[in-house]
Amino acid sequence: MVTRKRLALAAILLVGLSYATLIQSFSWNQTSHYDLIRSLNVERTTIDSYQVNTGDKAYYKGHYYSARAPGLGLMALPFYDTLNLVGAESWTNAHVAPPNHPGDEMIYLIGLWANVLPGLLLLLLVWRVADRFEPGYGVMAAVALGLGTMVLPLSTLLFSHVFTAFLGFGAFALMLRERDGPPSAMLAMGYAVTSEYPLFFVAAVLGLYLLSRKDALEPLLVARRAGAYIAGGIVGIVPLALYNHYAFHSWTHLAYSSIPRQQKGFFGISLPSLKVLATLLLDSRGLLTISPILVLGALGTVLLYRRGKRAEALTIAGVCVCYIGYNSGYYLPFGGGFMGPRFLTTMLPFLAFPVALALKRWPGPTIALAAVSIATTVLATITHPLVGYENEVVVWTRYLSQGLFQPTIASAYGMGRGWGGIWPFLLAAGSGVVLGAWATPRLRLSNATLGYGLLALIGWGLFAALAPTVLGLDHQGLLDIRSAGDHTALNLTLHHGSRYPLKTLAPLAAAAGLLAMCAMRLLRNDPARGRTSFDPAESPASQRRPDEKSVPA
Repeated sequence: MVTRKRLALAAILLVGLSYATLIQSFSWNQTSHYDLIRSLNVERTTIDSYQVNTGDKAYYKGHYYSARAPGLGLMALPFYDTLNLVGAESWTNAHVAPPNHPGDEMIYLIGLWANVLPGLLLLLLVWRVADRFEPGYGVMAAVALGLGTMVLPLSTLLFSHVFTAFLGFGAFALMLRERDGPPSAMLAMGYAVTSEYPLFFVAAVLGLYLLSRKDALEPLLVARRAGAYIAGGIVGIVPLALYNHYAFHSWTHLAYSSIPRQQKGFFGISLPSLKVLATLLLDSRGLLTISPILVLGALGTVLLYRRGKRAEALTIAGVCVCYIGYNSGYYLPFGGGFMGPRFLTTMLPFLAFPVALALKRWPGPTIALAAVSIATTVLATITHPLVGYENEVVVWTRYLSQGLFQPTIASAYGMGRGWGGIWPFLLAAGSGVVLGAWATPRLRLSNATLGYGLLALIGWGLFAALAPTVLGLDHQGLLDIRSAGDHTALNLTLHHGSRYPLKTLAPLAAAAGLLAMCAMRLLRNDPARGRTSFDPAESPASQRRPDEKSVPA
């Protein structure tokens, strides 16, 4: 029997499969992780033998080290050993995807374990957590996160962000079940810090969430919970301490501290800047410009608060405030070449699961902006996700018009980088969206809510096309890059950039939003959908809280 739960699971698995089809091009961050993994494999921590292929490195006492935290490398090491055991290098030599850069295919294979699997597990977690608060609607929140935010490109690249986001949100999901703090939640947070140091902020916020029960102020309970949480966290960071001692003969020395620009302020972090904050969220590669569905996530968090889930809502707000605050004070806000502010990735699942509440309450705007986010993020990911400058995002539509895409598994088998190569990704991702929509309960799509969705599309389209240039947000972003040391940042010609870089993409994404609303309206009225078999126990009506009334259309 086809149930909504099975359809939802299939939708999320297809989104995860789409991650596994892409073989992203060379980048310093990926090769830095790869160099560390190869060095650990021969029981070394220095990357002297490989350092020429990356700029993300630290020089300390005559040796080069990866600038990356060791958690992801340690996690991927057993899988890398397995790849070597089965002779995976012979496959990578025989199936080289253009542009034929040495190491891309092996990085891709490692990434199946280190970024694709964590990305899939993160989506499954968001689905289940969202269904806890709005039964039946979690699947589309997970699909929107997986295809409409930075989780998509980062699940196809050997970066640590998705892995640590999975650990941080996983700890939150475990605490939802038992706020006494299961040992697995504590260990997850500790190892998350081992893999990406700013996860300390999440650990601090979740520590407060742990103590938010009504009886939490009893001294004995405070001591027991806080003590267990701290002890578990300490165990989780033991691998970091051991790595530091083995590499630097110090329990506390970090590779970051040997990078000159990280020595300014606190590891490169100064006081937060409102100007930088505006670029992080609103310039041409800003978080809300590329993924406006997160605005609905914020509104869903307000709904969560009003339902009495104040501790959960304040936890979401606390994580977001911490990350936006620290990132707006960092010397390189966008982290170099990437399509968005990648350091904010950890807060995305926290903002994504309340999208389920927004979808039920405001289906028109939520569907519209989810489609915009998916269209924009997918296009950036399959063309050129590693843009280094605000005005360079114009290449996304240029490459689309030329039919030039990132290589995929089909490209490794000789199908090129055009439409003949990108189809595996589009098939898997598109099928995931369709099944996710089919698994979602019928939405109340009145003419009024469709009108609100249309207004949301018009507002986003005008803002994305005009505001980053008119308000000087893109220029400020380029100034930040120049102040970080790139004196070519303002040379638009050199970086193939232009003013109003999203003026072509904005109407395309808005059209996708309009089509999505029309499709959901038709799906709502499709009598065949009403005959789909599903378990009565999975009906949203059967899972509604006793005190919850239905919302009128």
